[in-house]
Amino acid sequence: MNERYFSTFQLIMLALFSALVVVAKVALRLPLQMSGHSGIFWMAIIIVAAGVVPKRGAATLVGLTSGILSAFLGLGDFGALNTLLSYTAVGLGTDLALLLLRDPTQPVMAMLAAVFGHVSKFLVKWGMGVLTGAPVGFVALGLARALLNYVIFGALGGLLGCLTLAALRKAGFFTYIGEKR
Repeated sequence: MNERYFSTFQLIMLALFSALVVVAKVALRLPLQMSGHSGIFWMAIIIVAAGVVPKRGAATLVGLTSGILSAFLGLGDFGALNTLLSYTAVGLGTDLALLLLRDPTQPVMAMLAAVFGHVSKFLVKWGMGVLTGAPVGFVALGLARALLNYVIFGALGGLLGCLTLAALRKAGFFTYIGEKR
């Protein structure tokens, strides 16, 4: 009998994290007027998801699922395709980084994975702007500042995610989950 890569329980957990990404996008708005500032919430949730379900593809699945939900709900600032690709890129970038870095419970590793994931979203947005004919010269003026914001807020989100994983471990969450499987 073939065993599934993700158990049903793990898929439900990842779906809940996906919904949490969408809820965070809607409910947790900071009045900063800075590009990439929502990454502090997104990346924390993605890092926690990757730590709770420590399998390759977990972050990508959360990104893809939250992208589908967000596109369906009309969230995002540049249309459904951009939303779907951006959210998926966050998860895929984080998973690719975690292939090398491995452990999202270590602060530096979590921050680097989150930066890589969040910058992946930035690259999708920039790429879609180029493909759709946005005035790239005008966009390039704010590009360095925006990229810096994505790096900073991604790193902060990774740190927040790592601290959340540590708090969950301290509270006995992983022991509890292990007993429920």
